[in-house]
Amino acid sequence: MAIAAGIAAIFLAYLRMSRAMGVNADGASNALQAWDMLHGNILLQGWTVTDVSFYTNELILFMLAELVVDYHAGVVNVVAALTFTLLVVVVAVVGKGRATGREAVFRVALAVAVVGVPVLGLATSVQLTSPDHTGSAIPLLLTWLVVDRAVTRHGRSAGYQRWLPWAVAAMLAWGQIADPLIMYIGAIPLVVASIVRLRDGQWRSGFWRGLDGRLLLAGFGSVIIAQGVQLAIRLAGGFGAHAPPVELASPSDLPEHLWIALQALAGNFGGLFADRHGPVAVSLGALHLLALLAAVYTLLVVVMRALRRQPRHAGDRLAELVALGILVNLGAFVVSNLPGDLGTARQIVAVLPLSAVLIGRVWGPKLAAARLRARLVAAALMLVLAGELAVQATASPTRPEGQDVAQWLDSQNMHYGIGSYWNANNITLITGGRVKVVPITGDDKIKGYRWESRTDWYDPGLHDARFLVIDRWHTGMGSEATAIAQFGQSVARHDFSRATVFIYDHNLLVGLPAFCMPANAPSMAECPEHQFPLIP
Repeated sequence: MAIAAGIAAIFLAYLRMSRAMGVNADGASNALQAWDMLHGNILLQGWTVTDVSFYTNELILFMLAELVVDYHAGVVNVVAALTFTLLVVVVAVVGKGRATGREAVFRVALAVAVVGVPVLGLATSVQLTSPDHTGSAIPLLLTWLVVDRAVTRHGRSAGYQRWLPWAVAAMLAWGQIADPLIMYIGAIPLVVASIVRLRDGQWRSGFWRGLDGRLLLAGFGSVIIAQGVQLAIRLAGGFGAHAPPVELASPSDLPEHLWIALQALAGNFGGLFADRHGPVAVSLGALHLLALLAAVYTLLVVVMRALRRQPRHAGDRLAELVALGILVNLGAFVVSNLPGDLGTARQIVAVLPLSAVLIGRVWGPKLAAARLRARLVAAALMLVLAGELAVQATASPTRPEGQDVAQWLDSQNMHYGIGSYWNANNITLITGGRVKVVPITGDDKIKGYRWESRTDWYDPGLHDARFLVIDRWHTGMGSEATAIAQFGQSVARHDFSRATVFIYDHNLLVGLPAFCMPANAPSMAECPEHQFPLIP
């Protein structure tokens, strides 16, 4: 009962913190997709998502949440809080492992202390707003939990050898369909760890009959299953996804990328001092930074244990898989073109829950066996973190982006229009679908945007778009000058804090070109089909 009450309490805290971050077009797009699925479009036919579909993970949570709280902007905050609550619970369970008694308590407490107190600022913008890799750690850790529970302390499967590889392959595929990142931090670590463990003498004819050989095949199999499912969805007319825009970085960029990665880690762990104001807040930031340093040291400990492990000694397989996932995630981030600014911290947000698991499993037993004074100090620090969470939960809510525009359009009985991406799907969600704004982009010319959108939204034979929303904060997605040059003078306009609405007397969808990414097309219907395979 106490555990259930605690879970409910942190959910409510995360919900209030998420509301303090508001709602933007990214999360609104996921809400629209889930609503479409609830109304029969299970495969999201006609949709183009981003490079991450969230199809088998967060979109399911959106569907469940919309069944309960209905279709409005607040559902994004509910799903963000629910996702993070589930993540904390999974981290606690995986961090606990097979331990019982005092050791189990300290394992769980340490793991939750590291992951369970997101800080208002960069951390919450990544972890408690729109889906963005945070929830992807849930299927990954559940997969490693299945492996951990099915394998004996001696490294052999406890009678589950037949079904375990199939379960692992299916669960990793589940994660990869939602987020291709899981291939890198899940499937690849499983393959590498299995190959290393095969050195104990199983590498011979018929090696695949052993546990590590079968897990090796499961790692490869998960990629094949995930790609096969996505191919089947496309062939059935389902959603298309963009390939992740990942390339190798120039060697000269690596120092800057490493610096961005360090700052991003500090932000994700709550130790970014730019988010802290005042001596108390700075002191708490130092505590979170200490957790990051502990994570780095723990990672080194796990790696050294794995390197020194005797060939026939089981070791902690789960810890090794988690450590490899962290190393692959960080390494791939630094050597790629992904680091641009601190907004890319989302690309390595999985390092936080994975590190929390390692800290719980490595230091929980030691803390449980430590002197009373050490345990009291640890308990006091955890209470401080709990207090920080409680204080942050009192933050005032922030209005969803575009709410002023949405309310005005709704009051004017304006039902269909086009708008800059950051003032499109969010307006649709805020009004519960009464006002439909479809996304556009374009600097030199306004174009339909094949990104979190449906092809038929841009069909002038089906829809009559009579207004345009220009986001003055993102002029690369349409400007007033471009609108006048392309559509002519509007019959009316209305200015808001960051947006301007132009009213027209003709259908703006007629002749509207499309940005298909990366190419342009005369219309959205003429965009080329998405390519296969989806492996970046």
